[in-house]
Amino acid sequence: AIMARASQSGKDSTPYRALHVATDARGGTEMSGPTRDTQSSIQGMQKAFLPSHGPSHRYLLTAATSIVLVLCGTVAIVLTGQAEIVLKSSSKKVKVPHTGKWCAEDESFTKVTLKPVHDASIESLLPLHDLLGENQFEASEIIRVGDYYYVICDSSWAVLRLHRSLPIISEQNQMIGVPQVGFAPGESGFEAILHDDTTSTFYVVQESVLHEHRGTYQAMVTQLSMPPPSRTEEHLQQRLNYTVIETCPSEMTFEGTSKGFEGAISLRGKDGRLYILGLCEGNHCKEEEKGKDAGNGRVVVMTRKQATNEFGCVWATVATLEIPSSANFVDYSAITLHSVTQAVAITSQENSQVWIGKLEGGANGLFDPEKAKLTGDSVYDFPRNVNCDLQYCNIEGVEWISDGGEGTPQVLAAVSDKMKSKGKQKFTCKEKDQSIHLFAIP
Repeated sequence: AIMARASQSGKDSTPYRALHVATDARGGTEMSGPTRDTQSSIQGMQKAFLPSHGPSHRYLLTAATSIVLVLCGTVAIVLTGQAEIVLKSSSKKVKVPHTGKWCAEDESFTKVTLKPVHDASIESLLPLHDLLGENQFEASEIIRVGDYYYVICDSSWAVLRLHRSLPIISEQNQMIGVPQVGFAPGESGFEAILHDDTTSTFYVVQESVLHEHRGTYQAMVTQLSMPPPSRTEEHLQQRLNYTVIETCPSEMTFEGTSKGFEGAISLRGKDGRLYILGLCEGNHCKEEEKGKDAGNGRVVVMTRKQATNEFGCVWATVATLEIPSSANFVDYSAITLHSVTQAVAITSQENSQVWIGKLEGGANGLFDPEKAKLTGDSVYDFPRNVNCDLQYCNIEGVEWISDGGEGTPQVLAAVSDKMKSKGKQKFTCKEKDQSIHLFAIP
C-alpha cells in the first residue's frame, strides 16, 4: 500500500481525511460498486481536489499508482489506476483478481482461464409439473453417481437428480422430495452431498445449526436412502422421496450459522471407516475478519462415533488439513475429489477461482487420516465476461466428470447459487446464477 497525506492551509470548509492508497500488480477490482449517491460524492470530490493544486491544498505522494482519498470516512475513490471500491462496512477489502484490463494485457490469460463448455439454468431442466411451485434454485453442491448428477440447494429440502446429458424439460430429470417440507423446520441449509459406494447411501451436510439446549453451532450430517433411477414411464411420473436413516452433529463447532462447512468429500479408510472431509467456508474456520484472512483455508477430517447426546452419534474430528496458501481465497465454497487420480478442486465464490491440487494419504479404501495432506499450487479463473468482469459470481458446488489428460481430470461440473440482491453483487452476476455449468481446464 502507498500512503498519501494531504494538509490544509488557509480556510477550507471541505471535510476530508487522508487516505488509503492501494496497488495490485496483477490487476483487480474491489467488490461492491458505489451507489448513485456515492457516485455524486465521488464526482464532487474529484472537482474539489483534482483540478486544484493551489495554496489551499498541498499533497505529498510517495508513489504514483492507484491514489485513493476517503470522503467523510465512508467512501474510497480511485483517482488513477485500476478501479477499487471499498465499503466502510468492511475493513477487510475483498480483492477480485484478474479483472478489468488484465484479460487483454496479461499473456497468461489463456493458460489460467477455464473454458466454458455448457451452461443451463436448473429450472430449464425439470419438467414443469415437477417444479411444485418452486422458482428458486439456490444450488449449493453437485456430485455425479453413475449416469446422474445429484444437486442440492440450501433453500430446498428436495434433491435434484439430473441425467448427465442435461436434457431440457425432461422426465429424465427429477426432484426427489418436496422442496418446502423436510426433516427440520425452516430451509434445509444443505451445503454438501456425498455418496458412499460401500453402503449405496447418500449423506447431506447442513452447514451450521444452532442447538438451543447447548447454545452451540454445529454441522449436521444426515444419511439418506434414495430411490433408484428408473426409465419406466410409471416410475418417472411418481412423486419420489428419500428416506432419512440417521442424523448426527459434528464435533466441530462454529461461531454462527453462516460460516460452517460449505462443502465436503468422503472416502473409506484402510480401517474400513467412512471419513468425511468438511471444507470450512471461512479462513481458519472462522467468521468476521479472521474468516477473511485469505490463504488460510481448512479441511476438517471426521469419522462417525457413538455418543451420549440425543442423537446417539457424532462426527468426531480426527485431523485438520491446511489448504496450501496458493489458494489465496477470501472464502471457500466447494470441494471435489477425483477417485482415480486423487486430484482435488476447491472453489472460491468471492474470488471466482478454483484451486487444483492433490490429496495425499491414500485413495478410497486405503485412506489414512494421519498421513493426509493437501498439496499443489494451480489456480484457475472462472471465465470473465467480454469486459473482463465477473459473471460466474456464485459457484457453490463442483465435481470432476472426466479422466482426460495424463494425471489430472480435464472437465469440471459446477453449480451456482442465487445472485445476491440489494446491490450486494453486480448485475453481471445474474445471467449465470441458479445454473449448472461445465468447464474445461486449459
